[in-house]
Amino acid sequence: MKKTLVLIVSGLIGLMIGFQSLSAETAAEKGLSIMKSIENLPAIEKMLSRTTLNIYDAQGKKLYSRKSRMAAYALNYGNPDLRLSRSIAYFYAPSDYKGNASLSIEMKDEDDKQWIYMKGLRKPKKVVGSDKSSSFMGSDFSNGDVAARDINDYNYKWLGTEKIKFKTKTLKVDKIESRFKKQQDQEDYGYSKGVLWVHKSSGLAFKMEMYNLDGQLSKKARLLSFVTKKNRDGKKVFIATGLEMQNVIKGTKTVMLINGKSIKVEKAAGSIKADIFKESYLTRRWW
Repeated sequence: MKKTLVLIVSGLIGLMIGFQSLSAETAAEKGLSIMKSIENLPAIEKMLSRTTLNIYDAQGKKLYSRKSRMAAYALNYGNPDLRLSRSIAYFYAPSDYKGNASLSIEMKDEDDKQWIYMKGLRKPKKVVGSDKSSSFMGSDFSNGDVAARDINDYNYKWLGTEKIKFKTKTLKVDKIESRFKKQQDQEDYGYSKGVLWVHKSSGLAFKMEMYNLDGQLSKKARLLSFVTKKNRDGKKVFIATGLEMQNVIKGTKTVMLINGKSIKVEKAAGSIKADIFKESYLTRRWW
């Protein structure tokens, strides 16, 4: 009997120790762990698509519709630790926007690079400092919103799980707070913090909230649609094809839509080469 009691007590102690070690993961550690797991999901190496920015005023009236060709490339796509994303877009409509372009390059061990070309300026403008908080092509997205992001630039905090409705489905998502590590980044991007509702298995962010430097909710984003494609290794990748960005303070909104039928990946996007993601291609034909 004593031996049995000792075994039971030992087992309970072991369970308690195990529980304590499991619960020792902090909210910050769990938030970072989830974001890293999302970063480690399979990626597409090459993608071509056509994108539309629909811009609405505070009364819900559509003011502009701006269309672009976009190419995306993931350098070292198979290795999440070395993977670097690049994208270039050429605007072809309406006529007064035809010829405008943008370029975003994620860098390793240095600040990411971004350029905007507006044909009226006649030369590419590098996006630096407070330019990151400026409007992207007159939309409710900022230049920083559409640029590559490095998870190592942020501190994360897991805020729990929630169930959200997406069309006809109910999904369990993780709610995570993100804050720039550097005060200068907060000032440049114009955000004190962000809150994301992310789906771990797909990597999709179904909702986002951005707070300005005064701590006021300034913008909200929500996922409208997505598709799945297989990468060159045959692995499924989720691609967001619809995103609404609402400026809470102004009441305006922009809807970014990728034409699903226009999406070409991997071999079908064979014309995309790593060397087109250069400043010089902002004014040259790459498609």
